[in-house]
Formats: sequence, structure tokens, C-alpha cells
Amino acid sequence: MFVTASADSPALKPEPAPGTGAPRRSILRRWWFWAIVVVALIVAAGASAAYVGTRALEAKTELESAQALVPQLQSEAMALDLGAADATLERVMGHTSRAADLTDGVLWRVGEGFPVLGKNLTAVRELAAVTDQVMTEVAAPLVGVAGSIDPASFTPVEQVVDLEPLIAAVPAIEEATVAVGRAVEAVDSIDTEGTIGPIADARDKLAALLAELAPTLETLNTIVPMLPPALGSEAPRTYVLMFQNPAESRALGGTALSFAVITVDNGAIDLLPAVPTSRAGFPTYPESIVPLPDGVNEIYPGYLGTFIANATTRPSFGTAAAITRENWRRSFGMEIDGVLSADPVALGYVMRATDPIPLSNGDVLTGDSTVTVLLNSVYRWFNSGDTTLDNISQDAVYAEAVEATFDQLTGGQVDPAILVAALLQGWEERRLLFWSTNPQEQAQLEANGLTGELPVSDDETDRVGLYFHDNVGSKLNYYLQQSVALGTASCRDDGRQSNRVTVELTNTVDPADAATLSPSIVGTWKSEGVPRAAQRLWVVLYAPPGASITGATVDGEPAAIADLHDTDYPVAKLVVLVRPGETVTLTYDFASAEPGTKALEAQVTPLVNPTEIVTKPLDCATVAGE
Repeated sequence: MFVTASADSPALKPEPAPGTGAPRRSILRRWWFWAIVVVALIVAAGASAAYVGTRALEAKTELESAQALVPQLQSEAMALDLGAADATLERVMGHTSRAADLTDGVLWRVGEGFPVLGKNLTAVRELAAVTDQVMTEVAAPLVGVAGSIDPASFTPVEQVVDLEPLIAAVPAIEEATVAVGRAVEAVDSIDTEGTIGPIADARDKLAALLAELAPTLETLNTIVPMLPPALGSEAPRTYVLMFQNPAESRALGGTALSFAVITVDNGAIDLLPAVPTSRAGFPTYPESIVPLPDGVNEIYPGYLGTFIANATTRPSFGTAAAITRENWRRSFGMEIDGVLSADPVALGYVMRATDPIPLSNGDVLTGDSTVTVLLNSVYRWFNSGDTTLDNISQDAVYAEAVEATFDQLTGGQVDPAILVAALLQGWEERRLLFWSTNPQEQAQLEANGLTGELPVSDDETDRVGLYFHDNVGSKLNYYLQQSVALGTASCRDDGRQSNRVTVELTNTVDPADAATLSPSIVGTWKSEGVPRAAQRLWVVLYAPPGASITGATVDGEPAAIADLHDTDYPVAKLVVLVRPGETVTLTYDFASAEPGTKALEAQVTPLVNPTEIVTKPLDCATVAGE
């Protein structure tokens, strides 16, 4: 059917000529225009949301895939399996790069403008970008540096270390350290409040990873630039190597009974003959040959600075090194550039990386046997009744062990991956220590807490020092088992936290075997008036500066403690006797310096047997001085 419009129909009315008649309505005022716009936006938004949603899921999958490979990458890197680590890193970087690409673009940024959804998208984009940054600016350079340092070639060959790879590694490590700092700041700035749980969890995991990585890189950035100069790249250097014996404990570790001199020149390393304290002519001085910190002589009267074997009496490697340096100057007229320290436990760790080392007396040093041979068996075997002759024989075994181990380590007969792990373990346990006369190097070590010094507390944690000192001139601490328990509670009206340090000491010598132990092991028990094979110890607590030591007990009975201090550290010292087969329990109570609650940690003398440190509840009713 057809309809014909009349002349009066609106559809046929002519439009007014331009400039005449009714004005034309703007298209922006027409309702149907906005209806079309709204519909278009809804359709576009739906398409964008679907697009962004798809990319978000893909990005999530990529990040999860990268995260799943990180443990493998860490394991391969720690094992120095650098070929595998490089391949794994390539896979990780592929995932992180793809995730960063997926979360970058116009539509993603548009999606970030939507309520609720937008905040999640922003956080995902920022997380993907930081994760990719860590891989490209931190992991990749570090793996590249490790790849350029062939562990086999880095191991000394014919007593020479190739320094060029170390020198070349310095810029990459410095750049990686700076990049980690930027990444930490970027992750800290990511706002995940109000985002969905998985996004907040991902941010926390990345923050935790960076928190673990940052201090490690800081340490590397301190140590690696120091290594070439320390190994004589700029000028020859001379070091004294100190061997501590924890079977006869001192606060820092053990008595310093043997020394050696190491010279280095552009990577070439030479070990001079061992210098035992018993035969090297080190004199005993009437008073300390170096200035002592305030209060120290009252804690360790007559010990510190008067004889080189007791250089480790104070738990400060700087003090021990200064005493050693001055002894070398006085006894040999030699200026040294630094002091290294190791104990047989650390040497045992290193022996894991070498072939077994046979000794002339028939013993064989391995990772499992070194501690027993050097800290016990040598004192059992040489038991002639002539103390002087026995000491000479024992010193000869020590010297042979040191020289044989040095020959293995510097001759290229070593597994580099195991060696690195062994050195790190010894360093972390404070069994390997280093002190430099170079002010800049020493300042860098101190800034990174790598100097074997007194514990330092902070706003979150109180750190105490707990130190042991054999007081019978024996080697009985080989038979000492010790454990430490830490407890805290809010007990005081002034708001300061109450803290307790509990120490259990067990003498594992069987009473039936006490009479069979050699004079070198049991020490001067008779002249000291103690039972044979009993361990008499100074047990010394260093509380944080500003803290108040409120009391101590021995086997549950209150014990008198003198008012002692080492610089600004309050100190409590107890003298205990632990008979064969017996256990003695000590407690120290102290109040923190300021109101509030803190974690409590303990730095303990590294003895022959490891110290178990646990936390347990503290009953305010039992706290001394409350």
C-alpha cells in the first residue's frame, strides 16, 4: 500500500533557507544523539572489558609461570650450574616480558579508569612491570657476570687467582644493586588496598623476594670490589691468618693458638710457615699493648692485650686484630695489611670441597673428620707426660693440616660450588672473619655488619650477646653442649619490656672416662682447684645499650652479678662449674631501654657444637626485679 503525503505534511515542509526562519537545533542537544553515544560507549566498554579481562588472565598466567620457575633458577645459580641457570632465566624473562606487554596499552589504561576494576588493573600492571624489571636489570646481569667467571678458572691454579673476571664483574653488580633499590621503592609504592586477594599476595611475595635479595646484593657490592685490591691488584699485601680453637673457648670463638702469614701479589698467593704461640716467642706483657675500650679490663682482668693467645677474649674482631697487628710489629718488626680468622669447624666446611688430605701421623682430613682430628684426637694421641714435647707434636699436626689444605685450595683441586657454600656458611656463623688496615675497606665492612663485632639493636629487635670463656686452660669445650632460650613479656609499670636469656650447659664427658683424658684436654684443673674434667666457664651477657640487667640465677638460685659494662653495653658475668655428666642452667633478666615491645635475638660464641636457640614464654611472676 502506498501513502501519499500532503503538502501540509511535516515531512514535505521545506527547510528554511540559511539565515532565515527558525534556527537549527544543535546536534549536541538532540536526545537521540546521546542515546547513540551511550549505546556506543556501553558496547565499547563491554568489548574493552572483555579484551582487558582476557589479557588480565593471560598476564596472570604468565606471572604465575615465571614465579614457578624462580626456585629452579635460584637452585641452579647456587649450584653454579650456570648453563642451566641461563636457560631457566630466558624462560622466566619470556614470561615476565609477555606479562608486561599484556598489561600495557591504551585499552588497559582506559580500564584502569573504571571504579573498583581499575585499581586492580593498575596494581597488576605495576607488578608485571617491576617483576620484568627485576629479571632484566638484576637477574640477567648477575647470571651474565656469573657466566663470565668460570668457577674452574676462578679457582686458584698454582697458587694464582685470575683477577680480571672479578674486576669486570664490579660494574654489573653495582648496577644490579641500584636496580634492586629502585625495584624495592616501586613495589613499596604499589597500592593494593582494596584489590583482590591474589594481587595483594603477589605484591607481598615480590616484596619478600626483594627484601631477601637486597641485603645479599649489598654484601656482594661491598665484597666483590674489595677482592681484587685485597688480592694484590694494586699493590702486594701481607695478612696474618689466625686460627681459633673453640675447644678452649673465648668470647669471639676460641684461643688463638696458631698463626700463619699470607702474602698476595696480583693474585699470586703464598703461605709462610705456621707460627704457633707456644714456640714463636710472643712475650707476655704486664698490661695491654693496645688501648682497651671503657670497662673491658674489669670484665676480663689481665687477659686482653697481654698475650696474643687471648686476643679473642673480647667479642670484637677489631680488638683481636689490633692486638695481633701490634704483636706482629713488636715481635717481628713486620707491618701487616689485615687479619683473617678461621676455626677448624669452618675448615671442615671447606674440606667438603677438596679431596681427602692424608697427614703424616696416619690421619686423614675430610669434611667429616677435620673437627675431631684437630680439636680432640691430636690431644689424645700426644700424651707422653712431657707437656712441652706434646705441644710441639700437636703444633706440627696443625701446621701440616694448614699447609696441606692451603695447597689443595690454591692448587686448583677444589669443587668451586661447594667451596663457595662452605665459605658463606663459615662467614654467617662468624667462624670466618676479616679485618683490614685500609680505612675505606674497613668502613665498608662495618657498614654492612661484616666485622665480627658486638650485636646492634634497632627499633624492632633487641640483640644480646652471650659469650663463653674457658677458665681452666683446657680443651674440654669439645665436650660442651649448649642451648639458649629467649623469652619476653610486658611485666613492668614503666612499659619497658622484660626479657630473659636462659642458658643450658651440659658436660658430655662420661665421669668414668675423666681419668683417661690427657693433660692437654683437662688443662690446669689441679692448680685451679676444680674436679678433673670439670668445665669452669665465664658466661657473659651483653645487654643492649640503655637496658637494665635486673638479675641472674644458677640452677634456679639467685646469683650475684657485678655492675659491669663494655663501652655502653651493660654486662653480666657468671662463673659456673659444670662437672662431667652434669647440666647447669643459668638465666639473665633485663629490661629493655625504652617502653614498647620488641623481638629478641642472641649472638652466641661459635663453639665446637652448634648452639640451639629457641623462644619460650616468660612468666612475669618469675622475672627478677619486678
